[in-house]
Amino acid sequence: MSKKDAVKEKSYLESVSDKVGEIAVHYGFTVVKPPHITPQDISKAKHFKEFDHYGDSDEKVALTRWYMDGRLDLESQPLSIHFKKPLAGSNTRKKAGSEMYGFEIMGSNRTTSEALLIKCALAVLGELGYEDLYVDINSIGDRESMAKFERELQGHFRKNIHLLSSKNKQEFKKNHYALLKNLTTELKDFMKGAPQPVGTLSEIGRLHFKEVLEAIEAFNVMYKIKPNMFSNKHYASYTVFEIRRMKEKDKMDEDGELLAYGYRYNHLAKKLGGKREVPSMGLTIMVKKSPHTTKKVLIKNIKKPRFYLVQLGPSAKLKALNIVEELRKNKIPVYHSITKDKITGQLNGAEYVKASHVLIMGQKEAIENSVVVRNVLNREQDTVPLANLAEYLRNVEKDKGGKKKRK
Repeated sequence: MSKKDAVKEKSYLESVSDKVGEIAVHYGFTVVKPPHITPQDISKAKHFKEFDHYGDSDEKVALTRWYMDGRLDLESQPLSIHFKKPLAGSNTRKKAGSEMYGFEIMGSNRTTSEALLIKCALAVLGELGYEDLYVDINSIGDRESMAKFERELQGHFRKNIHLLSSKNKQEFKKNHYALLKNLTTELKDFMKGAPQPVGTLSEIGRLHFKEVLEAIEAFNVMYKIKPNMFSNKHYASYTVFEIRRMKEKDKMDEDGELLAYGYRYNHLAKKLGGKREVPSMGLTIMVKKSPHTTKKVLIKNIKKPRFYLVQLGPSAKLKALNIVEELRKNKIPVYHSITKDKITGQLNGAEYVKASHVLIMGQKEAIENSVVVRNVLNREQDTVPLANLAEYLRNVEKDKGGKKKRK
């Protein structure tokens, strides 16, 4: 393949997606052709296989290597990307009649990464007709939290070793994480009074987890903390979550159908020889094929937003993602920088994309359930109730000159 043809192929692959890709774009993700998993990636991933609960360590190695080699840290951060899975070169095979999608936010430690991914996943699954969803979630915290959890768990093991069979004693010594993920009746008795990861979180870990839970509560979706859910101890940290469909309505006692999972892998870059960590959060969605997932969408033909959503303060940030989703349902695209806090960076973003109007939600507006809509051209602005925002913006869009007068 010539260089010209390769560029043409890449351009095509980055411009064509499906309904999931369209939703991803609305949430601020760039649809990309992901890197191939090389034999070197697979070789390096072997070091992490023992704790590879989701079987995707080779994918995370490839993505992190791609980020570092391409010096993507020099681009605007964080990097938010969306792609089809599995990656070329992966040993993972998707099930017949299903589709797999990947979402990654790389270069941000902020809990808005978790919030954005969970909200986006719920939007995708809802659009594809999945109902009765709930979120299982846990936090393993930072290195300090993990070390404390393992120390306390070893102490519990020594005190209660008589409750375990010979086989489970050996399994526990070999890999207690794998054992704890599949609790038998014997292990449930053993785990009574045992330490839990959320109970050994450092102050930073507790704050991080608290902010993630606050975001989920703002999304009005059921969730529960699942103490025996872990991510790869070699390179993961903080949040791990799964989105499932309940077997029976309003019952989350038994594990429902797994539709999506995500976790942080902040420490992987340094494990691969990088000079610094690349704080990253990934999401995988696994759904059945449907007309929604097979219909092609030209990303370049998606209507460019005229509006830019700016949020200031914790309460506003939580409500901002609900605004993005409500506007998406009303087919009103909007730019946003949910992962940024400073107003300067957000306003610079609005200027860069040449937005005609800026939607501003501060703490006052969050309390009052309203948004300030400011005309960039003439600086005139209205305070609009959230219930009326979609209708208001539709009227603004009809006024192509963007000179809607104040009421």
